[in-house]
Amino acid sequence: MNLYIGNLSRMVTEADLETIFEGLGHIVFARLAPLTEGREARGYAFVAVADEGQARVAVSAMNGKYLKGLRLIVRPVLDHARQARALRAHQAVGSREAGARLRLLKGGPQPLD
Repeated sequence: MNLYIGNLSRMVTEADLETIFEGLGHIVFARLAPLTEGREARGYAFVAVADEGQARVAVSAMNGKYLKGLRLIVRPVLDHARQARALRAHQAVGSREAGARLRLLKGGPQPLD
């Protein structure tokens, strides 16, 4: 199972990720997002863990922990079908309802239905 590791410092290396996640399960690989010429590091990586149980342990143990001054975001990577369903569900809420919730949070006027 693949894990997304976000909010990484530019100083983090693949070896750092392997060392950190190694204690939480068998690491298949750790890859930083590739750099593009003329740009800074992208700030995220992917770590492949041998099985789903170890991945859950890694997510709960590492999400929100600090590494080289930045708070990590660690979450499982959804397969394409699950990711598409999640995106459609999020979009189904609709901009009208989302806008009403935002206005409510900001204390603004509510629409008259």
